Amino acid sequence: MKLLQTLCSFVVVAVALAAHPPPSLSTKTLVVFDPKLVTIADYSSWIQQLESTGLEVVVTESTADVSLFSNGARQFQNVIVLPAKQRTLGSDITGASLLNFFNDGGDVLVITSPEAVSESVRTFVNELGIFPSPKQHSIVDHFKFASEDHNVIKLSDDNIANKAVLSSTEHVTYQGSAALLSNNPLIVPLLQAPTTSYTKSSKEDDTSATWAIGKQAYLAAGLQGLNNARAVWIGDEKLFTNSQIEQNSGFVNDISQWVFQIKNVIRATSVSHSHVDGTTYEETPYKIKDEVQYTIGFQQWDGSNWVPFFADDIQFEVKLLDPYHRLNLTLLETTDDSAIYQATFPLPDKHGVFSFHTDYKRPGLSFVDEKVILSIRHLANDEYPRSWEITNSWVYITSAIVVFIGWFVFLLAFIYGKDSKDESKKEK
Repeated sequence: MKLLQTLCSFVVVAVALAAHPPPSLSTKTLVVFDPKLVTIADYSSWIQQLESTGLEVVVTESTADVSLFSNGARQFQNVIVLPAKQRTLGSDITGASLLNFFNDGGDVLVITSPEAVSESVRTFVNELGIFPSPKQHSIVDHFKFASEDHNVIKLSDDNIANKAVLSSTEHVTYQGSAALLSNNPLIVPLLQAPTTSYTKSSKEDDTSATWAIGKQAYLAAGLQGLNNARAVWIGDEKLFTNSQIEQNSGFVNDISQWVFQIKNVIRATSVSHSHVDGTTYEETPYKIKDEVQYTIGFQQWDGSNWVPFFADDIQFEVKLLDPYHRLNLTLLETTDDSAIYQATFPLPDKHGVFSFHTDYKRPGLSFVDEKVILSIRHLANDEYPRSWEITNSWVYITSAIVVFIGWFVFLLAFIYGKDSKDESKKEK
């Protein structure tokens, strides 16, 4: 069994080594640690794995003169914050600067421990809607424990909150703090606490004063912004240490690859639209009720190349203020690096400035938001249907024709008809 676990870990690590971020992203990664709490050599195996994926890792102490921005520009694509007690990390890494870094497109991995949560880190994750437990609070489970004091928890796949990010938590043990999550729709819950667990202060034996109970607490959580920047919080720093990296390799690689945009990265390509006969909008602008076709390509980064992305829940909207159409896109064709989806539909019987909008947002995947704005004109005077083409007008046309024929018959009868009284007078 131990040999099998070792082989599985080797395969996972080998796959991780082959993966790297998309070429459009920078690889410069900053690791900040507190030398009073963390021995950086204990994380050497994990850092080597990150470097093998193509990331350029820069390790610095939390007291060093380091900044996330230089002249308003980001100096790093990724930031890893290990447990620290300082109020400010580096020269000016505060909660506000971490938030600005995230809003500017940077990715952040925050690792805390029950003994240390930097004020900068707490401010940052609280802004995201993640609320770690207070200092000296840790999670305990008296049923699924792996230590005598029950503060080391055995995890299983039942604890996975998002299987698009985490593939497995077998053989993973957790010893750390928990967090509560807000109702922010951009939050991606990753690892949920067991039902039988609870979070309490390690200084108190009173179980009635618990901070969180059961599945209301989370052991790991992420957030993906509308700019597709990613952030992850984890409350156990031991998961990434050399002593546990082998048994936790699958979990650690899933977390690292997701937050640093190596996995679950999708994008849209080749957005186009035209009349159903192939005539483009530039050649013949759209008018109401025209039949139009819309196509869009989707790609997914597999760690080394862009490959087709397949899904059956991609929707497309034709919007003025509210959607006039909301259609499911169907797969049209597949190329070497894209899956092409299409929808054919009639334009609304309403002129104005419309948007063709594909908004694909799924937890754990990159957000795709493609919008094309164009005008749809009304019919010209000579483009309206003639009266005989309108079936409701047939009764009026028939009535007019009958009246005309009746009047014509009456006119003939009046002009050429003979009066019987005049004829009788002439005979007398």
